[in-house]
Amino acid sequence: MHRKALHSMMFAVVLVSVGSHKAVAQPTSAAPNTSVCHGCIRIRVGLPRVLRGPAPNIADNFFTEIQLSDGRFRGFTAAGPTYAIDAAAPWQMSGPLRMVLPRGAASSPGSCGQWLQHAELAGSVLFGFVHDEMDCHYQIGQTHKSMSLATSSDGGLTWKDQGQILTGIDRPVTGKNTGVGDCTVLNGQDGFYYAYCGRPGDGTVIVARAPVLNPWPGNWHNYFQGAWEQPGLGGNATSLGNTSMLTTSAARWKTTGETLLLGKQPGGLGLNFSQDRINFTHLRDPLLPLDHGIWKRPDPSEIVTYAAILDAGTGSNQLSNSWMMVYTYLQPNEGFDKRYLVFRNIDVTVTDHPVLAQTGVLLARWYNSVQHDRWPTTAAVPGNYSAYQLEAKSGYLMTAADPALPTVELEDCVSQNQRHTVHMLAEKGFCAAHEYQRLRTAGFVYSAPPDGTVPLYRCYNALDRSHFASNQPDCESLGTMENLLGYTLSK
Repeated sequence: MHRKALHSMMFAVVLVSVGSHKAVAQPTSAAPNTSVCHGCIRIRVGLPRVLRGPAPNIADNFFTEIQLSDGRFRGFTAAGPTYAIDAAAPWQMSGPLRMVLPRGAASSPGSCGQWLQHAELAGSVLFGFVHDEMDCHYQIGQTHKSMSLATSSDGGLTWKDQGQILTGIDRPVTGKNTGVGDCTVLNGQDGFYYAYCGRPGDGTVIVARAPVLNPWPGNWHNYFQGAWEQPGLGGNATSLGNTSMLTTSAARWKTTGETLLLGKQPGGLGLNFSQDRINFTHLRDPLLPLDHGIWKRPDPSEIVTYAAILDAGTGSNQLSNSWMMVYTYLQPNEGFDKRYLVFRNIDVTVTDHPVLAQTGVLLARWYNSVQHDRWPTTAAVPGNYSAYQLEAKSGYLMTAADPALPTVELEDCVSQNQRHTVHMLAEKGFCAAHEYQRLRTAGFVYSAPPDGTVPLYRCYNALDRSHFASNQPDCESLGTMENLLGYTLSK
């Protein structure tokens, strides 16, 4: 699916004018919860765990999983065919792959691949919402997308195709991506499933729904001009925003009843909220600081894509205040044949007042004893717990500059010019001036210490010729202190 025109997902505030709803045979969405204070939400993004990769046959879809009757979990990752992974915990998806959904038959809607985008248990039946592709000529940027429904009675190990549910209004066109697809589905807890989908013909996001008690083909209707009347099979739909602003990765936050969509905003990967499932606004600070990733590989940039928010306890997209983010990761200078699957916890706290530092991402220090490299980073580390061992947690970096207090932007850099790999955390601009390769924006620290912060120092080990970061002025007796970088969030 990396060839399916999801490449430029950037996002911001989305405000869509919604007219009066026409009378329909289905109930309308629940009234907005006007008491939600998004400025009162504190989010802390935890340690990334690289669970799979590098591999060419994984992480080309939004990861989805279910909890089995015996308490274990089954996840699904895809790259044309779909594979199942069994695990004892929602984030432990490192076990053997088992193909459960191959490419479809010739000339079928899924002849180029069947990517399971979301799995939803309904009693003894498992519904699978499948992204299909046909008429694909990826070398010239062509494929035709649709969504189908599949069912399973054995927890997703075997599937029965029930037919197409969403198709769009266009037909295959030479050299273009067409149709509707890349959908994730959530139970709105109002009697309907909602599918948020990409429409590549105009590069926008749309939404369709079907009754929870009757989600079969023919019962899906698109949201169009204020009503849910257009058929999912061949009908039109109103754009909720451009895929450069919203992704189609949806979840429902049980605390507020809101629908969440991920995407990109200036500075990183952001979080969008909707009280009516149509109109979205974004959290002030991104969940992760991200630079612009280039999809034509290889390239010095990195790519974080297909990010999904799931509940850390259940693995579903019905969220408590303990989340996990699952995403596809490509290292700088590597291609799609070396995809990684990354999991990281997100803790959410709702306060009764606006918070100062709304979003923080954990700064961890990893040590490679072969390379004698101490790597302080907020990013995923391929080879974590093997080539690199976790050595320290150094507080949380802000994902955006504080609008009221002075901050310093830090960047993650690397050098191969010495006898071994050397990573460094430094002030923005330092790396280029000292012949280091800039990898990414790591985050932001305070210039002066407000309450709830700890100092962060850049240190140097002369024996290893390695830079690293520490909260201690004596650098934990691992080296000598070079300078104060700033102050990180302690929690």
